[in-house]
Amino acid sequence: MFTVETLWVLVALLVFSALLGFLVLLKEKWQAGFTTMTVIALVIGAAFGIALQLIFGAETSSGAGAETKKWINIVAQLFTKSLQMVVVPLVFVSIVNAVSKLGNSREGIRKAAKIIGFLLITTAISTVFAIIVTKLFNLNADDLIEFKESSSKIPDVPSTILNLVPNNMFAALTSNSVLPVVFVAALTGFMYLSVKESQPKLGQHFETFLEIAYAFVLKAVHFVINFTPYGVLAIISVRAASGSGAFIAQLGLIIAASYVIMAAIFVLHVIIAAGGGISPITYIRKASPALLFAFSSRSSAATLPLTIEAQRSLGVGEANANLASALGTCIGQNGCAGAYPPMLAILVGLVQGWDVWSITFLAPLVIYVIIASIGTAGVGGGATNVSLLVLSLLGLPVELVAILISVDFIIDMGRTLINVSDSILAGYVTGKLENEIAKDLLNDKITLDQLTTV
Repeated sequence: MFTVETLWVLVALLVFSALLGFLVLLKEKWQAGFTTMTVIALVIGAAFGIALQLIFGAETSSGAGAETKKWINIVAQLFTKSLQMVVVPLVFVSIVNAVSKLGNSREGIRKAAKIIGFLLITTAISTVFAIIVTKLFNLNADDLIEFKESSSKIPDVPSTILNLVPNNMFAALTSNSVLPVVFVAALTGFMYLSVKESQPKLGQHFETFLEIAYAFVLKAVHFVINFTPYGVLAIISVRAASGSGAFIAQLGLIIAASYVIMAAIFVLHVIIAAGGGISPITYIRKASPALLFAFSSRSSAATLPLTIEAQRSLGVGEANANLASALGTCIGQNGCAGAYPPMLAILVGLVQGWDVWSITFLAPLVIYVIIASIGTAGVGGGATNVSLLVLSLLGLPVELVAILISVDFIIDMGRTLINVSDSILAGYVTGKLENEIAKDLLNDKITLDQLTTV
């Protein structure tokens, strides 16, 4: 039966459809960029949600308001499910790709091991900083995501170790658990290295296949992420229609906390530089071209030439500089892995009612962040991929990742700067450990053109 209530629902859905159409026009006709569209989606979604709340009321469990939110939520859920869908292939190809870059020469493996060790250790410390700041800020996401009953329990360390190895290698790739995929991917990467050494031709074929698979998976991820404005519009509309405007304040607080975390990490970097014999002023002066470009470009991969140049100006040898810069774009990123995903995991865990401040949650969280930091894409939005993986490893919903994409560009500038800073230090510390630092170059007694020994 057609009622007045049904009419209101239809009108609300027509308005929502018009807003979706407006976003399409922004992209297709006016060539609006991804960031512009996402910010506009956040603003109009909040306005539309508040309008729905004024018309229908906030916490309605039935009636026109509930029916309207149910239909709008279809778009939101399709987006979040699409993000979950790409997690397993992304994890698999990223980790295989990362392992395959280790190479076979003993010298290369030795240098790579030191660089990777530094990157992962600093990522672990960054994770601890993120945990501390999240606690100090008393952050929560109650107004951003809804509580959902979950049968998942906080994973303990023994379970984490046992769950790494699947009973069936192929079944692991189709299960809901991401953790065994990490093991299978790493094993595949090391098998590839072994085959490449004994049968170079077969190894080359697999390398070509890996490059194709990696390109396809990244394309699929970018395809899904391109729908972010539409997903954000739906998610924010539903949240604004269900509660107060406090979710805007929570977004602002999360941004502020993120920059406090990254400031603490950068202070750590300066301390490491000082411990390695570089004065803070010298480090900032020589690293600043790369850091500023990273901040503006939001891509550690695009910053690669400047990252190498910064290391060379610090006296780092060419081999270490190239290796640290390349590995730093895909392994152990302090910003995209260490600073951001742990905060999201804690916020989602709090909404789920988990005891996120217990060692049974925090220990696996640090482990998962380290695992997820292997294979991070060195492009804008890489933190989204790591966050999806960390939340999936913990068995937590990924809805908050989708919401925070709306303000991600603000945080991502700082994260990229931190990532590049860590790459620069990884090369320098490795060179210091191997006694391969050109001190005259570091101290500006000679120029790079005059350098002949390193």
